[in-house]
Amino acid sequence: MSTQPAELKKRLGRSAEDYLEAIGLLCRQNGAAQVSDIAQMLGVKKPSVTAAMRRLAEAGLIDYHQYAPIQLTEAGKQYAERVIVAHNILHRFMTEIAGLAPERADEAACLIEHILTYEEIAGMAAKLNPPAIPPKS
Repeated sequence: MSTQPAELKKRLGRSAEDYLEAIGLLCRQNGAAQVSDIAQMLGVKKPSVTAAMRRLAEAGLIDYHQYAPIQLTEAGKQYAERVIVAHNILHRFMTEIAGLAPERADEAACLIEHILTYEEIAGMAAKLNPPAIPPKS
């Protein structure tokens, strides 16, 4: 089943978003993601990553074949980018507006990015100077 970009308006669960964010960051850094790198980044075991990769592949968000590098599909790239941008906006808001230390701001952003709507995050982005680019709905 392939996920169309319009369907990305629906939010995935927290775990799936965390995996997509990790894959997106690893793909930016290395061109692809490996199960072991995702496990290390998220602090989970490889079998958990493998199970999640199968679910994301079934949803049409990644190209996954056992032992091969993991790539985001176009729909997966869009979703991962939206989560990464949302995280960055929240991190900036927490440090620049709320005055949190960077480490604490990162922890808070990781939690909050899953419960706020993209419209709410866009409102926070507008309060930053210079304004951040809000995630696209």
